[in-house]
Amino acid sequence: MQASTAYVSHAGATRLRPFRALLAWLSLAVMAACVAIPVSRYDAGTYAHLTSLKAETAVLLESFDSKPVKANEARIDEVSLSLRKAYEYERGKGADNRDTTAQLTRILDLFKEDVSTYRENGPGTLGKRYFSEAAIVLEQAFDIVIASENAKNKDRRQAP
Repeated sequence: MQASTAYVSHAGATRLRPFRALLAWLSLAVMAACVAIPVSRYDAGTYAHLTSLKAETAVLLESFDSKPVKANEARIDEVSLSLRKAYEYERGKGADNRDTTAQLTRILDLFKEDVSTYRENGPGTLGKRYFSEAAIVLEQAFDIVIASENAKNKDRRQAP
């Protein structure tokens, strides 16, 4: 038996160079795109706004059980504006923050509904603690968005 020797041409390898270069550039582009994908991060400002707004909103709603509407109008306007500012701040972060923005939309809707009910019925007509119970529901909605923000904080600490 005779051993055969194969002739290896460098011409085939030369033809593969443009393909390898293209593959290298594509790999680099994919890696760069992965790094450039924006992810909503924990924001201490958001956390501070939300916890403060939760307390302010709950105290105001609880006062609806005993205070006349006229006595609360200025405070309703202040809290409404603060809620709107928080919403606009979160919305300004873009699509990556849509969960927080959606939750703030629910909070705004709940607050508007409670204010409307208060203005229509006044204190005490729906029960002694009607608005205190409504405040608990609103606090739970705030708890959800605050927990979401805290989860972002955990993600940030675990990131390499």
